[in-house]
Parts: sequence; C-alpha cells; structure tokens
Amino acid sequence: MTPHHSIKRTFFLAFCMLAMTAGAFAAKTFSISDKLLQTFKQTFPDAQQVVWSEQGDKYTVNFRQNEILNKVEYDKDGNFLSSLRYYTEKNLPVTILCRLQKKYADKKIFGVTEVATESSVEYYIKLEDATSWITVRSNIDGSMQVVEKYNKAS
Repeated sequence: MTPHHSIKRTFFLAFCMLAMTAGAFAAKTFSISDKLLQTFKQTFPDAQQVVWSEQGDKYTVNFRQNEILNKVEYDKDGNFLSSLRYYTEKNLPVTILCRLQKKYADKKIFGVTEVATESSVEYYIKLEDATSWITVRSNIDGSMQVVEKYNKAS
C-alpha cells in the first residue's frame, strides 16, 4: 500500500466516523398528528415562519401572523395549553388602551406581551417615559397593577 493510498483511506475512515458521530447528535425527530396540524392551520390560517418543537409532554409552535409574534403550546393530544403573543398597542383591546391612556397619560406604550390560557388572558404592557420603564399587568376587565419599575440609565 502506497503512502498516498494510506492517506486517502485514513481520510475516508475519518469522514465515515465523523458522519456517524454527527448522526448521533442530530436533532431528535418527532411527528405531529394530522389532527393537530389541521387544527393549527384552521386557527392560524395566515401563520408564517412556523417552527414546531417538542418539549417533554407538549408541542410548542412559534410563528408570525399579521405582524404578531406567537408562541402556542399544545399537549400531546393536541389540546391548547397556553399562548404568548408579542405586539404593539394597536392590538390591545380598546377598553384597556383607553384606561392606559387615562391612567398613564405621560407614558408611551413600548410593547405588549399577552399571556393566555384556557381560563384567563393577561396583558403585560411595557410603558416608558424619558426617565423610566414600567410594566403594567392588566386582565381582560382592565384591572391594572404595576409589576415592574426601572429607572433608565442617565
């Protein structure tokens, strides 16, 4: 066997070992039921950039729909568990928006995180002014409470 042939063989074996090792660390594959996929497509017909993942006993799907970032969790049977939605003030319910503008007239709405389960919906609204950030939690009825407050760096 020539040295050149030995180098090729060593390279080939190293390549095979690398390929097998890479396969062992590849992402775990999983399957989502056709029923869940159909339910998702009916519920979110305009979903874009859809990415599914599996964590323990649930599925999570991240996607964008109508300029809103969404994260929805389902159980293994395809039942809705919870959702997070990230958006701007234009998507807040009018009753909450009006209360915010009245109670925090001197602050600007920076962003909203909506947290929903089967039994509740809460809104975490990040407000700012020239010197501070505050986060206000509101329920669907418009009951509000400050849950965070930070001074901006000078």
